[in-house]
Amino acid sequence: TERDEMSAIDVVTADGMGVDAAWTPQHRHLLETVAREPAVARIFVNPAIKRALCREAGSDRAWLTKIRPWWGHNYHFHVRLSCPSGEPECHNQAPPPSGDGCGKELDWWFTDEALHPAPSPPPRPLRLADLPQACAALLGAPSAQTLHVPTAAR
Repeated sequence: TERDEMSAIDVVTADGMGVDAAWTPQHRHLLETVAREPAVARIFVNPAIKRALCREAGSDRAWLTKIRPWWGHNYHFHVRLSCPSGEPECHNQAPPPSGDGCGKELDWWFTDEALHPAPSPPPRPLRLADLPQACAALLGAPSAQTLHVPTAAR
């Protein structure tokens, strides 16, 4: 099928310093449209993509604060949603810093420290006991079973 044959396209130059010819105005438009959605808390992109967005954004830059640089993300982006109201098990992160994130904060991502980080120790394996109760219940449920997950009183 088409989905099985689809592949992501790298839009970042080999040196990681900018976007290449695969980057289009449609990429910027998509990211801006998603960032303007009230339910979106953050969008993680490659720092070179953030740099391109900063360069191309124009004067209405409020949406750029939600665009956050992070390692990788040269083929794709991740969207973090805000918690829906009335969901006691969901905890929002602190909001991103104010401003468009296009100054010194972004410049750091193009330093040797960021471009060539020291290897991190391997993470501790995630265990079922580490998960919130609702997640553990979902993973432990037999397939095709209706699952009742107790939640805090609303």
